[in-house]
Amino acid sequence: MAGALFSHRVVVIIYIGILIFRWSALPRLHTGTVIVGYYATKIRRILFAQNRELLKTGQLDSSEVARAAGELNQKLYSALVEKLVLSKGDMVRVEIDYTVENGRVAWDMGSLKVNVYRRVDPDTVEAALRFIRQEKLPVEAGG
Repeated sequence: MAGALFSHRVVVIIYIGILIFRWSALPRLHTGTVIVGYYATKIRRILFAQNRELLKTGQLDSSEVARAAGELNQKLYSALVEKLVLSKGDMVRVEIDYTVENGRVAWDMGSLKVNVYRRVDPDTVEAALRFIRQEKLPVEAGG
């Protein structure tokens, strides 16, 4: 995996005053929090950015990166849009480890973590705020 060193992560754990470094051999794709309508583009851009050195040296082909991004996006679409019925305005955060071997990107589906944040209808939020505004807070004596 020469050239992919920039995408490896180092986890630092402090345990009873001892500093321990744990090296993860797998690069990790992490989208950050993005709207559902943009996650596919974000995954593709991150995967290309993390593997730019391998692409420059010819160890990895751009069509393979695009294929891997498409494969992951297809699986996520099935889960997020078809199963969870998320809308484009909802938020999602995706993390997954992967390997690059013999010019091929392989996803570690066991490491996949997805956080989902649903958008609440503005009328529902306003109704909750109206309830809070009308509620009388008790005044403490001697305060």
